[in-house]
Amino acid sequence: MEAICSTSDCSDAQEVANQIYEQVTDDLRDAIQDGTIVSSLQESSDSLATLLATATTTGDFSKVVVPILALLYDWYPVWKGQSNVCKNDGNEPTYMKVFGTYYESSLDACCERFFSWDIYTCTGNSATALIGFYPNWGKSETKCLNSTETASTIPDHMMQNPENYLENDIEACCRRHYNWEFSNCISLSGGSSPSTATSDWYVDWSAETCVKNCNDSSDASCGGFAKGWDALYSTSSECCEKRLWYIERNECTVG
Repeated sequence: MEAICSTSDCSDAQEVANQIYEQVTDDLRDAIQDGTIVSSLQESSDSLATLLATATTTGDFSKVVVPILALLYDWYPVWKGQSNVCKNDGNEPTYMKVFGTYYESSLDACCERFFSWDIYTCTGNSATALIGFYPNWGKSETKCLNSTETASTIPDHMMQNPENYLENDIEACCRRHYNWEFSNCISLSGGSSPSTATSDWYVDWSAETCVKNCNDSSDASCGGFAKGWDALYSTSSECCEKRLWYIERNECTVG
């Protein structure tokens, strides 16, 4: 019903749904009582068969009607018009029915198989799936934006592939998309730059020295935050030995 109503007038949807529910409930009660449907479904779904058995005892079929209806038709991809959706309305093209290789048992499975690059549009979950921070590309400021505050302006290509652009927090977003201006990105994005030094060291190739991965002006060994491509080492000795072995040890670090 939801899939059909997404493209059609469903002003009487509730009335139709109620009628279907009542009819299926009556049919299920008869089929369960004679044992035929439980035996049949037991072969494909143990959990659904258990629900049916419980419904027979309690007389409450509310938990099994919808799962049963979902089994009536499998989901198939709709490529016409590049809609990037899956449907289970029984109106798939003849060639799909003939070959039988285009069906999936659920909406999620169909979207994952045929529209993985645009899965959130296909499943209709884009509004709830886009939670995190994404890069403000194409603008003058190097910052990350909160998707929950700017949902209407997120670029289409990011909405269709959020896993390629969204990060859980500002720091992760800035490090991934603006690592050459990491601290400035965090500040412009409304976050707080890390203030404590770490024990990691990396090579400042412009000065040919090993420096700390920190941004503390009072510590002469700090070289600013490392870029995403910088190799990190736990000690200055390790950094010097592995990367700047040709430099005198007393010249390999500062401070």
